[in-house]
Amino acid sequence: MIGHKELWSAKLPDKLKNSLFSQLSLPTNLTAQAFLIAHLPPSNLAGGVVWCLPSHRDLSQAKKLADFWFSVFADILPNKPLIYTFPQDFTAWLTLDKKERLILLLVAQEHLNLALSSADEIKQNTIELKVNEVIKPSQVLNKLLAAGFEPGPLPDRPGWYQKHGGTLIISTADDSWRLIWNGDTLEKIEELVLESGLAKQVLSVVKILPHNLAPKSTSSLANFISPDHTLIGLPENFLPGHQRQLTIRPTATNKLFNPVPLFAKQWLEFSRWLQTKNTEEKVILLSAAPYRLLKNLPADIPLPAMVEITAGAAECLTGFTDKASQTHYLTDHELYGSSRKFYRRSLASYAKLRTGDYLVHIDHGIGRFGGLTEKIQDGNPREYFLIEYAASDKLFVPIEHTDRLSHYLGSPHPPLERLSSAHWFGVQKKVKAETAILARELLNLYAKRHVAQIKPWQSFPEEELIASTFAYPLTPDQLKTWAEIGADLSGHQPMDRLICGDVGFGKTELAIRASARAVFNGCQVAVLAPTTILAQQHFDTFSARLSSYGIKIGLVSRAQTTSSIKQTLAALTSGKIDLIIGTHRLLTDDVKFNHLGLLIIDEEQRFGVKQKEKLRALKPSVHVLALSATPIPRTLNLAVSSLRDLSIILSPPVGRQAVKMIFSSRHEDIIKQAISHELDRYGQIFYLVPRVKDLPAAASVLKNIFPKLKIGIVHGQKSPQQVAATMRAFDNGELELLLATSIIENGLDLPNVNTLIVENTQKFGLADLYQLKGRVGRGLVQAYAYFLTTSKPTAVSEKRLEALAQTEELGGGLSLALRDLELRGAGAILGYQQHGQVSAVGLHLYGQMLADAIAEQRSGQQLPNIPEVRLTLPLEGRILPELVPAEEARINLYQRLASIREPSELLSTAQELIGRPLNEDKTDRLFKNLLTLLEIKLLAEVARLQEVTCWHQEQQGKFSIRFLETPAPELIERLTEFDDNWHKVESTWQAEHPLAAGAWIPWLKQSLKLLQN
Repeated sequence: MIGHKELWSAKLPDKLKNSLFSQLSLPTNLTAQAFLIAHLPPSNLAGGVVWCLPSHRDLSQAKKLADFWFSVFADILPNKPLIYTFPQDFTAWLTLDKKERLILLLVAQEHLNLALSSADEIKQNTIELKVNEVIKPSQVLNKLLAAGFEPGPLPDRPGWYQKHGGTLIISTADDSWRLIWNGDTLEKIEELVLESGLAKQVLSVVKILPHNLAPKSTSSLANFISPDHTLIGLPENFLPGHQRQLTIRPTATNKLFNPVPLFAKQWLEFSRWLQTKNTEEKVILLSAAPYRLLKNLPADIPLPAMVEITAGAAECLTGFTDKASQTHYLTDHELYGSSRKFYRRSLASYAKLRTGDYLVHIDHGIGRFGGLTEKIQDGNPREYFLIEYAASDKLFVPIEHTDRLSHYLGSPHPPLERLSSAHWFGVQKKVKAETAILARELLNLYAKRHVAQIKPWQSFPEEELIASTFAYPLTPDQLKTWAEIGADLSGHQPMDRLICGDVGFGKTELAIRASARAVFNGCQVAVLAPTTILAQQHFDTFSARLSSYGIKIGLVSRAQTTSSIKQTLAALTSGKIDLIIGTHRLLTDDVKFNHLGLLIIDEEQRFGVKQKEKLRALKPSVHVLALSATPIPRTLNLAVSSLRDLSIILSPPVGRQAVKMIFSSRHEDIIKQAISHELDRYGQIFYLVPRVKDLPAAASVLKNIFPKLKIGIVHGQKSPQQVAATMRAFDNGELELLLATSIIENGLDLPNVNTLIVENTQKFGLADLYQLKGRVGRGLVQAYAYFLTTSKPTAVSEKRLEALAQTEELGGGLSLALRDLELRGAGAILGYQQHGQVSAVGLHLYGQMLADAIAEQRSGQQLPNIPEVRLTLPLEGRILPELVPAEEARINLYQRLASIREPSELLSTAQELIGRPLNEDKTDRLFKNLLTLLEIKLLAEVARLQEVTCWHQEQQGKFSIRFLETPAPELIERLTEFDDNWHKVESTWQAEHPLAAGAWIPWLKQSLKLLQN
């Protein structure tokens, strides 16, 4: 083994310093690019480094690669480099002092032209506060609102504030603070760790950068790049006159790096390659398990120098040759082939556990959470998660094993398992077989799309004119999403993107712009809407925006006559119609396209699987853009499984206010007050009832209270022509109140309607209520939603209303989808077959099993199960209430720490959650012991162990390990070479070691590392 310093290329910095960048060619290998950035000489660091990646999909890997090389060379680099990602970290990067350290900004190529706020706008909205400053809390709130912050807390995103009396909590992407006032004097500023509620440090001053400013200028990143910046990987035509830039020049002869061969377990070829290396060349292997190489090479072949790295780093590294130092850097990728794991992307934070919630233990099944509890083991108190099962069975889950638990989402009241029963094993076996079938079907479907090669679409000047007719500036999230859509459309593979954004957050505007590009590129567009009303509104909106540019638009729904539909479909088939908008009528067999290029599915959650795939199947090369405010979990599963791309719009339009919700039993006084308030400000009202038969009684009540009120009535049993006429009258202001069923649930955009009254709220689903709430508050006026009940709600209805009340902040639709599934089950959403599977094991475990099945289908290899390792060691580890007082916060910390898969990340994550380095007092010592237990557990899992135990007498410990399966002989050979005390006793391997001063801990860790295959 060699040290990290020997990985440094001594000649590369000199070559970079003494060469003209224009004569050098950047490699396409991202690992080599990150290696080069770490070697940039100090003269290139004055303005910082901008590293451009081919796609936004590469940003995460690039950050991991940069983190890896920066940590490897930590002792060589003058100061710890800082890494920022564009656009989310743009303001922090812009205002940072870039002297004396490497500042790296990662940017995807499709984000280079994003519109940005000007430097002056950012400066004007930066808030600086000092201790003992006289400033009213209300003044700070106004500044925060102007800087793009929202009332919170917001569970899924930063950029919020929360006021409690004289205390104000502010949360940004990187930091959180607690500000405490005494009257109008700011008395205290604390840097805060939100997860634990602990103060990190006390500050005398705080600078709060703007969070979400709508761009008011045409600035892009190019406007903020100075001659001092070093540019890596940007297109040559982006800033052609910039001196300090390295780009990929395929024809350049002066290359810094060369590729290395891919051996993929061809050990004879690898041996021959090693023998061709002369004494001037070095070969270095960076591997998560370097000992694996020993058993594969002949004894007479000199081994390469080896560096052991973490499994996480090994997942993203690829090899290269540094020509300057004549060093070949090899990784596990070159030696063993592509064995990358498929990681699931988490879309929402883990739900906060409450006593009584249903949980799934991967080995024991569905139980009910009984809270944290304490038991004595070997004379030491230990904390456990108590899980209650059927027949009063109880399971005590050690805190280091909470990664085997997941929050149950499926049926409202699932049956509990018996701990002594084999039923759960049968359930898992059946669901695993069914997910394998579904994975195969999904991969076949999406593989057809991924192998399809299409002609990239171009952008046209007319698109800028269409964009200029939009009444509002795009929000930062809209701009980012549009950049991603543009990159998809200019690629060689068909787009399959889901845009998830709250109601009224501008999804339709992006669909209009994508439609225009499709038509200008000679393709037809199909827009699928769930209701006749929404289809009509889309027709009106698209026509108003696009008709003047020669784009022919047609409408197909129940509102049209048979002859009109026939003419429209004939024009569609002949290519005379460019854009067709319709309901389910578009799915019938007589709909034929001339050259379909883009399919837009609005409110995707309202369509079934077969309905959506029918249009997709028309042509594998069709671009697909799905829009949803409450995406169905099947949709989320596809996004999570990396089969689709996901864009999330969280930033609300400028000036948009959250809808205020009022929950009450039904009283005529409340109805009168709500309607009178809206009429007084010359607004309009939606009044909803759950069933058509409830409409006459509601109309009678309204007429009694307001005899002169102009009321229109719509419902699904009226003819489409009648509904359209009533909606047109309401839209034109001829009616003051629209009395309706949930027919108006989807997509309507009527800015003058700012009061919603819903009768018999308990009879609506959670997602339905959320969509209904989105029908008001579309403008800049404060909107109100009254949810009235006429009878005592059931327990499920009560939870539904409670969940709705928690979404008062803007942008809550994404987290609502999973909450809705928890309350009403999966049947109506996922379809019968998937419903049964999800109800049996819960959505989280089902999603994990499906993702694993997809990974197995792709790799052709079965993924090994992670064993549950029983630890019995002379070490007490826990989080004491003195460190984190709130039990809910402790539960959250246990879950966060147990879910970490990289031992090297445990300490840094723990210190980040606590907000400070750990010291040697009792509370911190027990916390560090917990991290040690978690690390030993992870090492034991990789070594495929069932248990690691220790019996001890005084200061001598007798350690025993038991394998899950028979270990390879070379693993045992390694173990006994390290310490010949290890010997076999029946089915275990045992050794003795002194316990004094914790000397056994590094010894045991090294023993377990040697058992990694």
